[in-house]
Amino acid sequence: MDKQLLIRMEQLRNKMEETALLKQNLLHRDVILLSQSLDEIIVQVQRERYALSRAN
Repeated sequence: MDKQLLIRMEQLRNKMEETALLKQNLLHRDVILLSQSLDEIIVQVQRERYALSRAN
């Protein structure tokens, strides 16, 4: 598992939360863009975990 990917995932999550609080709107364009980026990383992490579980 790529530790940098997990760190990036946590950073994006924090940034998304901060932005949502700042904008006071979960549907603000910036929040949605961060959420989409976070989704991509989550899927990548899940794929890596699945591949590792299949290899064992």
